Formats: sequence, structure tokens, C-alpha cells
Amino acid sequence: MILSRKFKGSTLALLATISFSNVYIFSKLALQDISLPSFGILWFGLALFYNSLYYYFFSERKKLHQLPLKSKWILFIIGVSELISISAFFLAINLSENPAIVSFLANTSPIFVIFISFIFLKTRYNLLAVIGICITLAGVFLLNYSNSGFRWENFLTPSSVATLIFAFFYGLSLVLARAEVKTIPLSMITVCRTLFLFLGFVFYNLLIWEIPYYSMNSILYIGIGSILGPFLGITLTFASLKYVDASVTTLIGTARSLFIVLGAFLFMNIFPSVNQLIGGILTIIGIVIITLGDIKKQS
Repeated sequence: MILSRKFKGSTLALLATISFSNVYIFSKLALQDISLPSFGILWFGLALFYNSLYYYFFSERKKLHQLPLKSKWILFIIGVSELISISAFFLAINLSENPAIVSFLANTSPIFVIFISFIFLKTRYNLLAVIGICITLAGVFLLNYSNSGFRWENFLTPSSVATLIFAFFYGLSLVLARAEVKTIPLSMITVCRTLFLFLGFVFYNLLIWEIPYYSMNSILYIGIGSILGPFLGITLTFASLKYVDASVTTLIGTARSLFIVLGAFLFMNIFPSVNQLIGGILTIIGIVIITLGDIKKQS
């Protein structure tokens, strides 16, 4: 029975990983034809529709007014943090030639989770976590190492900075969600984050006074990507947590970058350089070690 539960949870986590990896590919394909503000409105508008239907029909609905004041503020902070992080994520995708590189750099998010948890929640981590952080940072170094050597200009490119901003604020959202998961339903957090993102991009369009424009290809890519990522990926992730620990889900999620490399090659004929590939693999190994340390700490 235990093996069956672990198999179910692991399978759901793997499906979620594959689903999330498609976000990098289909968002990059859509952004080739349209602007980021137009992209955000349709992408998160569809995601809000899907997640609202799921929240209404398939989850235990909890009214916002039933939450304590502290939880309402936490929910608001999560929404703002997600708006910053996901906007930075898609900006990085838009600026980067290869979405796999964004994925490799995004693997630094667990480091920010550890840092934020250590500072604010006084969480203690073992030696494995420290080793994993060092290996992940070594991978980031290699990702920004060119034939002329390591240059800070490569590390501080707009795409890299946007990805690191995403990783930090995504880590902040994750820590807050973990702290309040017993009070705030995960489905409510999902709807909240999607609502903030949709309204944020609507406001951005009004601010720059841009009329959203879409090509047929962009509508197709956004239609597929918004189902696979912000709806199906998140739903499968939450479903996996019913059967396995979050550490196991995170561990399986490290395979995301490999699927993205494959997808970028198949759909866009793009492949990372040797340094980028080795650096990316190191970031994956580092996150695996961090996660194993978390599992060991909990056992």
C-alpha cells in the first residue's frame, strides 16, 4: 500500500514536471510573435479561468472573509511576490535566446528558500544542504563562463538578473505558502496568484496604452502553455503532495531542466554550449543534494 502511494505520488510529480517544462518552450514560442504585456493578459486570463473552475468545482472552498487578518495579509504579500517573480520569469524567457538557460538559473530558487527560511523562520540546515548550495553556485558560475573566461557582465545580463529576481521572489512566496498552508487552502493561493498576475498585466497594458495583439500561432501556443503550466502543472503538483512529501516532489522536479533542453532542441533547434550544459547539470545535482539533505533532516 505504501509503495502504491509512493508510486502514485512520484508519477504525479513527474507528470507535473513534464507539464511545467513546456511552459518554457511554449511561452518562448508565443513571445516571438507578440509583446510581453499582450502575452501576460491572455496567458494569465486563461489560467485564471481554469483555476477558478477547479477551485469552484473540485476543491474545498473557503471564503476569504473566513481567514484571519494575518492570513489575508500573507495572501496579499504572496500575490505581490508572485506578480514580481513570474513577470521577471517571462521577461527572462523573452530576453534569453535559449529557455533552457533560464531554467538552469531558476534552479537557484531553493537557495533563496533556505536563506529566507534561515533568516525569518530560524530553520537550521545540515551539511548536505551547504554542499548542495556550493555545487549549485558552481553551476551558475559555469553557466556564465564563456571562452574569454568569467565576466561579471555575462552574469549581470538582463536575462540573468530577471531570472535571479524570479528565483528570489518565488522562494519568498514558497516560504510564505509553507508557513500558512494549514490556514490558507493551496487552491486559494493558486487563484490569488493568478488573479494578481492577470490584473498586473492588464494594468501594465493600460499604463503603456497598448492594445493587445495576437497572431494565430501565439494564441495556439498560449492556449496550450496556459493549460500545461499554471493550471495542470500546479494541480498535479498539489495532487502529488497527497501521496509523497514535498521533498520528493522537489527532487523529481529537478528533471525539468533536462526536458526543457530536449524541448528547446526539438521545437527550436537550440542546444546549450558545453559550459552551459555542464553548469546546468551541476545546478541540478546541487538541488538534488539540497533536497536529499531536507529528506534526511525530516527522517
